[in-house]
Parts: sequence; C-alpha cells; structure tokens
Amino acid sequence: MGKIKVSQLVVVEGKYDAIKLDSIIDGLIIPVNGFSVFSDDEKKSLLKNLGRKNGIILITDSDTAGFKIRNYIQNICRGSTIINVYIPPVNGKESRKSAPSKEGLLGVEGIDKDTLLKCLTDAGITGESAVRKSDITYTDLFELGLSGTANATANREKLARRLNIPNKLSKKALLEVLNRMCDKKQIEKILSEKPVLFWDYHGTVTKPDNQWVDIAIELSDKYFPEMNISHSEIRKNLSGRCLPWWTYPDRDTRHLVENDGWWKSCEDEFVKMYMESGLKREQAEVIAPLIRPYVVDSANHRLHDDAVATLKELKARGYRSYILSNNFPELPQIITRQGLDEYFDGVVVSALVGFDKPRKEIFDYARKMAGKPHHCIMIGDNPADDIKGAKLAGFQTILVNDRHPDYNGDYCDHICKTLTAMLDVLK
Repeated sequence: MGKIKVSQLVVVEGKYDAIKLDSIIDGLIIPVNGFSVFSDDEKKSLLKNLGRKNGIILITDSDTAGFKIRNYIQNICRGSTIINVYIPPVNGKESRKSAPSKEGLLGVEGIDKDTLLKCLTDAGITGESAVRKSDITYTDLFELGLSGTANATANREKLARRLNIPNKLSKKALLEVLNRMCDKKQIEKILSEKPVLFWDYHGTVTKPDNQWVDIAIELSDKYFPEMNISHSEIRKNLSGRCLPWWTYPDRDTRHLVENDGWWKSCEDEFVKMYMESGLKREQAEVIAPLIRPYVVDSANHRLHDDAVATLKELKARGYRSYILSNNFPELPQIITRQGLDEYFDGVVVSALVGFDKPRKEIFDYARKMAGKPHHCIMIGDNPADDIKGAKLAGFQTILVNDRHPDYNGDYCDHICKTLTAMLDVLK
C-alpha cells in the first residue's frame, strides 16, 4: 500500500513520531518537540499560518502530556480546520528508550503501522477529503448513556476499548471522533455487547485439591512401602517444582508442545523429585510415569458445588466463556468428560500453547481464539498468574474462591468469595 497523500499540515509531538508517520503519510509533518512549543514563538507562528491555509491533522500520544499538547495547539490554532487523530492507549516501551513513559503507554512512534493506518482512516483521512459518517449530537450522547448519566464513565470506557480510542476525550472531542467512526446504531450495539469470560480451571472451576502431591505420595506408599518415604519430603520436593510453569523460569515451553514433550519433561522432574525424597533411581523411574494416568482421570477433578449452576446462568445471560489454564495437554478431554463443553466455546491450555500464565503470550492467544474481543474478563484464584498476568495483558479481572488472606487486591477489579457471588457482578 502506498502512502496517504494529504494536503494538511501534520502536527506531532516529536521527531521520532514524525519519522514513523513519514513511512505512512505523504505530506508536510512538523514535530513541535513536546512542551517546548509553549515557548517557541517561531514554531507557533508557523502552525498558525500553515494551519489557516491548509488545515491541520493533529496526532499526539494518548497520555496526559499528549492531551495537554493537543489542547494547547488547538487553542493557538483557532480558526484552522483541525482533524484530531487519536491513537489507542497501548501499554509498552519504545525500543530506543531504556524505560517506559511515566504512564507506561506507547507513543505515536511505538504504535505499529497497521494500527496507525486504521487511526487515520477512522478519522476520515484516506487521501481524499475527510467525510463525516454520521450526525451524532450531544443529546444522542446523553441518550446513549455516554454523558450526564450514572453509568456514563463505564460506558465511555467500554466504547473507548471497542473503538481503540483514548478514554480521556472531552465531550466535544468524543463527539467529533464518533461522527467520523460510526453511527448511533453501531454505538448502541457496542454498548450492549457482553464481555468475554476466561476461566482458570484448577482451583477456580474445580476444588483446589493437590492431585500431583497426593498421587506422588500414594504411589510411593503403594509400590515401595519398605522405603518409608517421608510425605513431607515429597510435598517439599514437588510443590513449586516439577511442572513446566514452575521449572522453567522464562516460562516459554514451546519446545515441549510436540512429541509428548510436556509429559516427558514432567516425568524427568518426577524422577528427580523421588530421588531427592529418598528413592533409588530405578525405583523412581518405575513410578514417575504412573502419575499421568491418575492426573488425566476426570474423576480426580472435583467441580466446585456451584460451578455448573453459575456457568449455566452466565450463558443464559449472554456471556461467552473460555477456559484459560496452566495445565496438562489432556485438559480439553477432561472438560468434555465432565460435561462442561456446552458452557465453554474453547479451551486454551498452556501445555498445548507453549506459554504459561502470567506470560502475556497466552492471554493474547486466548483473546485471538475468542475473535479478538475488546472487553475480556479473567476469572481465577491465583493473584499472580490469573489476576496480575491478565491485568497486564489488558483484561479485567475477578478473583474467586479466595484462599489468599494476605492478598491486598492489586490488579483485581472484583473479589468474589464464591462463583455464585459473581452473578451480582456480571449482570
């Protein structure tokens, strides 16, 4: 695709923003060098003169500083035809910088070209004259619940996520953006959409039984009782170890996806665990592979008493649900045997993806499987893997079946003691 040819003056914050846009736009691009424009009379005069003559396309970062610069330029260039282009708030750091910005958001220079092109076309900049798509009014904003109503803030945040625009827009700026991007019916449809729910499995849908430790102890007692292996040693040597989400610090397990590699890795670790607990290697190698048949038996995964009723009610309310679990490769079959597949539209398992929570990659994979919904909620019982990991990946979060009395609620939007309690949150 060639560059978008524009006759307007394109105004950006910095030189790196200008370099990025130069690969997309064929036109005059002027960086104002951040807040220095406030005292740069020569630059301000240039913006005023060229703006009155040709019009302005104004693109700034989506952080607080970007909005301050945008507002300042709009004020000094009154009388010019200004088209505001807004980039979405995306967490991250530009590669040339040693640390992220104060608010942790990417600037114009850090946004990928496809997204920038969409931002431009959404603003009506296609190389032809910008065309207003609809005629939404301030009254419409009120009737849509976007201004002057009790739920206006939540609705504006939902709409901003769906349209990939900042949620800090003034009412006037929001009206301008909406009239370029969509009509009233499209907005009504977006606001009525339910978020997509992603569920952890063990400890969230099922009771938090410690299957791995329990079966390791049972096998030791059954096959080598004469060794009198300490149960506490097995607990110590297995808990927090042996499984890929614990044994690989970088949590990149793509090398284990093929050829039964996930289970082979686990069995190697189980052998080490048994030897550290007091068994001989030949004894450990006999019972290590026997852990698998026990773990993949659906009878050994007990559902919470309110799991099915809660899933059924949420489905009736129009929610789509997906499993998103750090777990073994056979989990999708377990879901089917438990009769849960009628409530879930898909199952994402770390052993089949090659990444474990809390890595962003597995959350991105799950979002893509669900059709890239803009509003996602992660439901889980682990404050680190489920809650913090999901929040940093752009999900909302609900902690359920709370077993962490010292947890302070960081990264969590809601805390529910039971699954049933979520029904008061997810209307």
